Amino acid sequence: MRFINLKYFLIFILFSSTIISFIIIPQQQNIKEKRAELQDIKKEIDELEAEIKRVTRSEKLNLELIQKINRQIFLTNKIINSYREEERIKGLEIAALEKKISELQSETEKLKTNYSRFVVAIYKGIYQSEWAYLLDAESIQQALLRYKYLQEFSRQRKVELQQINLNRETLIVSKSKLEDEKKIKNDLITQKVREENMLDEQVVDKRKVLTQVRRDKTAIQRDLDAKIRAEKEIRNLIGRLVAKEEERKKAELARREEERKKNEEIRKKQTTKNEKPREPEKEIKVETFPTNEELVTKNFRSFSALRGRLNWPVARGTIIRKFGENKNLRLRTVTINYGIDIRVSGDLTVKSVADGVVSAIEWLPGYGSVLIITHKDQFRTVYGHLGEISVREGATILQGETIGKIGESLEGNILHFEIWNDRDNQNPEVWLVKR
Repeated sequence: MRFINLKYFLIFILFSSTIISFIIIPQQQNIKEKRAELQDIKKEIDELEAEIKRVTRSEKLNLELIQKINRQIFLTNKIINSYREEERIKGLEIAALEKKISELQSETEKLKTNYSRFVVAIYKGIYQSEWAYLLDAESIQQALLRYKYLQEFSRQRKVELQQINLNRETLIVSKSKLEDEKKIKNDLITQKVREENMLDEQVVDKRKVLTQVRRDKTAIQRDLDAKIRAEKEIRNLIGRLVAKEEERKKAELARREEERKKNEEIRKKQTTKNEKPREPEKEIKVETFPTNEELVTKNFRSFSALRGRLNWPVARGTIIRKFGENKNLRLRTVTINYGIDIRVSGDLTVKSVADGVVSAIEWLPGYGSVLIITHKDQFRTVYGHLGEISVREGATILQGETIGKIGESLEGNILHFEIWNDRDNQNPEVWLVKR
């Protein structure tokens, strides 16, 4: 009996390992790539830390130092978000394992109950005399039926016993796996907390430098120049996202045109042969997964319909730089703003103004951490000067969902906000609900 149980258990393990290899190996490869990326990010953070300490010792507190700290904050935030995502996935795996263990325990208890009834029945002598049970039959046909019943009854008890032993072995493996997963999750939480503490220290360091650099008129001019360069880079980022979507649509149109020509040729051949036209062959569809932008187009609410009643990305704020031309009286300069700049006090939380997908998360000197969300109808919103980002690239975002917090700049807590339709930038004040 033990040999039979071991055989079934080995078959189960072999079958499971075959399936797991198709699922786990790609995941392991993905994890390795993420780990390598994290190592590169940590290496850059350490290099920035060394530069910041060197500059601080030389007392050269300038805009470049703030930008280095901003870059360090951006990278640390990236690591934290990576740990958060791993922690979330690990939580799902643990929940699935706990459910599996609970189901196995419940099934095993039922099997044990059935088997114990069988044992008690034997002990009481109900099934002790199988021959007496057979000979007591009123006919040969009834005796045969009783014999088959006894055979099936005995077979079922053996199957139950085998299943009990198999469940017991599976439970041991599952519980061990559960403990390993919980340990990994706890390690992730520890690492995440360590990075969050480091982020807090970086923010404090930045605030100290900002206090001194704000008095430097040259630094303010350089910051303005950096913003101008950042605006151009944002335009380029938007352009690349639009071009990518256009290329996808172009490829889809080409595929449909090719299919149309193919069907047309089939109809012409049938007409030439004076044959009865038949339905063109159906296209063999290959399963494809829609892009995030396609999901937005299909499932989310229209962005165009929100004109004039779009929710603000912050709870409270005052627009200090409007869309278009802006004059800086202190520096005596005129600059073009592709969006608006909102000074915020109190709650620094930033929320998505509409349903969409996070298309890009970048760091740009002048605007620091920048996040771009793609919405329906080929609209995109841009959020700059973020000190903390709580979402990841590719994530689906709902209207009003928190995407991060505003960081501190030379001018204070400012959110830079833009709206684009394809490659055309829009005046956000026309879209935002009046306050």
